[in-house]
Amino acid sequence: MWLRGQRPTTKNLTKHERRKSLRRRRSGLETLEDRRLLVATISVTAETPVAIPEDPLKRIVYSMTRDETDDFLTIKFELSGNALYDVDYTAREIENDTIFFPDEPPATGPVTATATFYPGESTVKLSVKPIRDSLIERDENVVVTIVAADEFGPVYGAAAHFVTRRQTDYYVVDDENRLATVDVETGCVHVLGTIAAAQTITDIAFTDDGDLIAITADRLYEVHPEQIDAGVIASTFINFHGIPHANALIDSRDGDFGSESGDLFAVGANFLDLKLLDLEKSGDLLVLQNVTTVFDIDGALAARLLASDYISSGDLDYLSAGNLILTARRPSESFDSLIEIQTPGTGGTIENAPKPAQDPGENFIDVYGLALDGNDSFAFAGHTLLSVNQFTRDTSRQLEMTGRPYLVGSMASAVGTIIGDPADPPVVTLNTLRSDPGDLAHGTQPTSWIQQRSQLRDIVIELGASIPSIPSDGIVLTNLGVTGFETPVEIALRSDQVVFEPGSTTITIQLDEGQLPDGRYRLALSPSVTTGPQFTWTGDRLNRFFVLKGDWNGNARVDLLDFATFAYWFGSSTSLAPPYVDLDDSGIVDVGDFAPFENQYADLVALPGAPDPVTPDLVSKTELDRALTSVLNPLNVNGRDQVSPLDALNVINRLASGFPTATDWRFDVNRDGDITPRDALHVLNFLALQSPPPPASQSPASQSPASQSPERSSAVTSSVAVPSPLVNQDDDEDRLRLETVDEWFTALGGVRTAV
Repeated sequence: MWLRGQRPTTKNLTKHERRKSLRRRRSGLETLEDRRLLVATISVTAETPVAIPEDPLKRIVYSMTRDETDDFLTIKFELSGNALYDVDYTAREIENDTIFFPDEPPATGPVTATATFYPGESTVKLSVKPIRDSLIERDENVVVTIVAADEFGPVYGAAAHFVTRRQTDYYVVDDENRLATVDVETGCVHVLGTIAAAQTITDIAFTDDGDLIAITADRLYEVHPEQIDAGVIASTFINFHGIPHANALIDSRDGDFGSESGDLFAVGANFLDLKLLDLEKSGDLLVLQNVTTVFDIDGALAARLLASDYISSGDLDYLSAGNLILTARRPSESFDSLIEIQTPGTGGTIENAPKPAQDPGENFIDVYGLALDGNDSFAFAGHTLLSVNQFTRDTSRQLEMTGRPYLVGSMASAVGTIIGDPADPPVVTLNTLRSDPGDLAHGTQPTSWIQQRSQLRDIVIELGASIPSIPSDGIVLTNLGVTGFETPVEIALRSDQVVFEPGSTTITIQLDEGQLPDGRYRLALSPSVTTGPQFTWTGDRLNRFFVLKGDWNGNARVDLLDFATFAYWFGSSTSLAPPYVDLDDSGIVDVGDFAPFENQYADLVALPGAPDPVTPDLVSKTELDRALTSVLNPLNVNGRDQVSPLDALNVINRLASGFPTATDWRFDVNRDGDITPRDALHVLNFLALQSPPPPASQSPASQSPASQSPERSSAVTSSVAVPSPLVNQDDDEDRLRLETVDEWFTALGGVRTAV
């Protein structure tokens, strides 16, 4: 594991000078493009099984992945869905304690959490386990969504703001003067804005009156977090303080060193002298009266015969016992140390040796932020939140914070399901009794017609208990639109469309052809129907409760996979083909149905929590036009300008590779439901009857593609001269696979020539 103490350091410089030096060294090694590549892309997927019963021994695993693994990275994600965190399920990281949830999650709505990748790690896995209860529930979804987080640089200063006795807000400022709050339970950083200041702010502190003060190398500002305009936080310049390279600030307490309420203590980097900043109120303005040295930290260390060459201070704060603590570092050491300054009376002493900021196996440097509130004590180093023991001054890693930039990938959400109870509330199932012819023997297409999912026809509702009657408002079917942003529209159901026998447990809704417009649907059953609480069911990918004309495979997208259904039934009447493929209601599936299909092509029904699974090539207009060409002329396998030897080779290469594609039906040239060498021979026999094309140096004569598939299975020649060239060098997908062509021509009983 990479250790913070092993980073190259420039120990004799102030924190601002060190950051600038590090940037200069990096800029000499990395181009802008290199630095852009270091921004990781984050995605999330749900591993199989994605649906589990309400059994604590089962789990859904969500994998969050990144593509850049060089450094620590903490990302923000949300848990949402109709299953409730800590009510319906528990969640934790599988292997390491690197996922953090709030101690008191909201009762409703999304739960925000963080996941941390350690250097070298590309995956963090979240385990979701159901909580068994006695409630009768429907299926509930658990949605994990990657969320873009505020960008925030390494911490330059920190302060604890005591809001109430039980609540403390933690404020931090980075090297770009951005002010933010930190959720110390999860590590989420919320940027408030950028403080208007002429120099880099090196620390912040709150006074007794709740005023926020910021210090730079030589200036003092009052910051107004409540005054934000276009991302800029207003500030008021107080005065020059005269402390060389000041970078540690805290409000004074208990009259230490003769201070009064509202005064501040500060320390500079080059000389560890504790300075008292006498602040007074003049109306609404703060006035810096004077700055005096009240304690020689270096001299006190030397007097105790302790190392006294600490020259780089980071931050200053109070321990719960009332003593001051300062973070500093010696030039010869690769870690910061915590120096305790005891404050008896109006003076100060140092009794204990500085305590190294170390955890077992890890050093901490650049501890530029202390935020100690008397109960919880935190320090900040870069993007790391540290825990500080108020009594022993031991320092340990608490968690990493968000702030480092990352991109949200295309797989931004993943959905898992906790399967509900099988009875009351009712189980609503779509009609699955209709069946159609099976698939082609080779490949994935056309569609498996176990059920026709693109249009709802019959909805069967199975109740957990019988009811005497259905009230007029007992069943409400609503169209939610295609994108999910349209105004919901209730679908009027006639009395003759709702089939129900009084006293039975089954209700059937019989819908007319075309009665439902495209979109996702919601079915709501009143308590008088469920004999329990109201039941609402909204369509998603699991139950296919949506309508999209032309989406015959039910993936909520009209694409080339659906066109395979059109190709399969092309030329058939509706006495054989399913009526839903006949889009123009002509009684036959023909070219007239292509225009309605093309109008729907690439359309998508937006489903909650379901990313679009379709790749761009499946909704390519060019591929659709080529597919139509192959439908109209089965010999034109590749859908190009004319039938050529490449069409036969497409079939041969498909047989050689064995890999199915979205347009497998093209290779079944004779449309007999199987892909065999005979399909290639159909093309070759057709070409054998045609005049050979002119040499490549001449203008090719135009050829008219055949409009009907030749049924000449008996006219198989034993030797066919294939014209040259066979390979179109401009099209990789049609390149000839030379190592397999001889085998297939032998299988055909022919001789390959002129290749």
